[in-house]
Amino acid sequence: MTNNAPQSENLKHALCYIPVVAFVLFFTEDNKSTNLMKHIKYGGALFVFYFVLSFILPWPLASLLSLVYIGIAGVLGYKAYNGENVDIELIDDLEGKIKDSMNDVEKK
Repeated sequence: MTNNAPQSENLKHALCYIPVVAFVLFFTEDNKSTNLMKHIKYGGALFVFYFVLSFILPWPLASLLSLVYIGIAGVLGYKAYNGENVDIELIDDLEGKIKDSMNDVEKK
């Protein structure tokens, strides 16, 4: 499924999978669409998972993990640039659980 967003929007979506650019867009972009926020969230979460695992895993596996991270980020960025719908259910589920736990804490 593709969307009809302008090519500049799709470029922003694709750039979200480069870690530094995702954080820059998060703090500098004034009119963040829900789609842009979704790609910022996915790109940031993907980088955080990679960063944490690279310190936990021994050196040879961490090197392999780097290649896997670059591959996944590249594929997701390519799909975002082409306007395809990108959904990572694991990240969405994790976000939902965090929001639910935050709501429980606020109620107490």
